Amino acid sequence: MRLSVISTLLTGLLFPSANSIAALLETGAEQVQSVQGNQSIAVESQTASSVSQASEIKTLIQAAIKDSPQPFSGSVILLEQGKPQLELQKGEGISQDSRFVMASLSKQITATLILQALDAGKLDLNLSLNHYLFCDAEGNNKALKGMDAGVNPSADALNPSRYDERITLHQLLTHTSGVDKLGKANRFEPGSQFEYSNLGYSLLGQVLEKINQQSFAKQVAQFATRYQLNGLSAELGSIEAIHAKVPSLAVGLQESEVIAPADLVIDETLLPAGGLITSAPTYAAFQHLLHSGKLLSTESYQRMTTAYTGIQFLWPNMRYGYGVRINKDDGLVEYSHTGYVSGYMSMTLHYPEFNLDLVMLENLSLNLNDRNRVFELHNQIRQVIRSQLLRAKASDV
Repeated sequence: MRLSVISTLLTGLLFPSANSIAALLETGAEQVQSVQGNQSIAVESQTASSVSQASEIKTLIQAAIKDSPQPFSGSVILLEQGKPQLELQKGEGISQDSRFVMASLSKQITATLILQALDAGKLDLNLSLNHYLFCDAEGNNKALKGMDAGVNPSADALNPSRYDERITLHQLLTHTSGVDKLGKANRFEPGSQFEYSNLGYSLLGQVLEKINQQSFAKQVAQFATRYQLNGLSAELGSIEAIHAKVPSLAVGLQESEVIAPADLVIDETLLPAGGLITSAPTYAAFQHLLHSGKLLSTESYQRMTTAYTGIQFLWPNMRYGYGVRINKDDGLVEYSHTGYVSGYMSMTLHYPEFNLDLVMLENLSLNLNDRNRVFELHNQIRQVIRSQLLRAKASDV
C-alpha cells in the first residue's frame, strides 16, 4: 500500500479541545542499524520463515516513520502473540532501553490497580468518591442513599470540604463524573456525559493510597516488581532531576518556535493521570499481560473493556471503558489510548482477534497550534494496521 493512498484515509477526524489534547494524548533476533544524518533507526531483522500478518504491517510502519514530514524521536514496538515483530528507535540517544513519560497511558496502569483492588475485595466501584477519601467510619454512602430515595444529595448545598456526593469510582474511571476541584460545584450531573478528566484519575490514585495505606508511587513500584516490569516506575520532580536519577529517561523536547527541553514537572497529582515512566518493551509487556488475563479476573477485565460511553476524539466512533478507548468499526475490535504532555507523546493499540499490540512512545511533543499535524503519524500508523487486519479478515471469509 502506497503512503499516498494511506494518507487519503486520514480525513474526517474529530479532535478534542487543546486542553483535552494537552492532558492526553523474546526475541534474540539480530538488530540492523540504518543511519540517517545524526539519527538512527534500529529495526528487528526477520528471517524468511517468520512470515505473518505482522510482516507487512512492520514494513509499512517503518516506511511511515522514515518518510514522515514531522520530526520523530522515540521508540516503537510491535508484538504478535506477545513476541516482538518490530523494535524501532529513532532520535539522538534513543535506544531499546530508553524510558519515556508515558502521559495518559498512565491511566491504564491506574485503572488496572483499581480493578486489582476490586478483585481483592477492597473497594466497590459503585460507592462514592467521598466514601473512600473521607473515611466514612460507619461505611455509609450518602450517594447511594440519596439515589435510592430519589433525591439529589448535592442540590441543596455545596460542601466545601467534599466532592459531589453522587460521584462514584465507576464514573471517575469512565470520565463521566464531572468532578471539579474540592469545594467547587460539579461541572455537570455525575454520569450524564463524558468529559476527559485528569483530575478524575488523580483522585483514583488518592483512593488507592487510602485503601492500601501506601503512596501511589510505592504501589506502582510493587506492581512493577511483582510482574517483572523493570522499566516501569513512578518518579517525582523535574525531568532534569529525574534524568539524573534515571539516566535511561529520554529528556522530553517541546516544539514551539524552536525545539527545546520541556519544562515538565511530575508531582503526585500527575502520576496516576499522566506521569508514569516506562520503556516501550516494558509497556508492551504490561499490555500483553493485561490482555492475556494475567493481571485481572475475567470479570474485572470484562469491566475494563466494556464500552460505557461514547466520546468525541480524534478517531471517529470511539467509546470508553476503564482506562481504555474502544472501537469496533467494520467488526474489528480495537483497544487503544493516546497521551500528550509537554515533552512526550504516546499511543498504544491492541487488536484481540489477532493478538497484536503496538506501543509508541516519544520524547518530542509537537506544537499544538496544528492539531492535525501533531497526530498525523499516529493516525497513519493506526490506519496502516487497521487496513491490513481488515484485509486479513476479508480473506478469511
